[in-house]
Amino acid sequence: MLAVQVVQYNKPYAFNDIPTPTALSEYDLLLKVKVASLCHTDGMVSAGDFSTKLPCTASHEGYGEVVAWGSSVKDFKKGDRVMAAIPFHRCGHCPDCLGPEEFHHYCPNLRAILVLPLMALSLTMACAGITIWGGLVNAGLKAGETVALVGAGGGLGRKSVLGVTFPQKSPSRRL
Repeated sequence: MLAVQVVQYNKPYAFNDIPTPTALSEYDLLLKVKVASLCHTDGMVSAGDFSTKLPCTASHEGYGEVVAWGSSVKDFKKGDRVMAAIPFHRCGHCPDCLGPEEFHHYCPNLRAILVLPLMALSLTMACAGITIWGGLVNAGLKAGETVALVGAGGGLGRKSVLGVTFPQKSPSRRL
């Protein structure tokens, strides 16, 4: 399979053919990725800020279809369209979950998959969307309330417009 990888810190990403995984751990999902994005965290990995073991396949924000799964995966089936690496479903008992909130997304037991039938919804659920959503949730906004968006012409700003309108249709969605 084709992978965009960090093979050396502070160097351009490389496009490599790598073997498709066949031995999956009990909670693994194998996705055929349709689209993926790079965020600030990916830049930090590329710069070596986390001392990540290389080579490392880039992006933790992929949208695609489920093609295989580990033995303990029960809620997904072949062909499900999903967004990967959303910081939902933390274990709640590891040191990262029990520590400061800014470390919760480092939970090593994170089950970070969300079923999204429409690829367009993945725009609102990747890191930038979660940043906006978190701001709206932390502001305590309720469906139907008015909010002023300053700087809505940039990347986060455009997603904030989606973040303001999307939750009204799905008020139960929470981080």
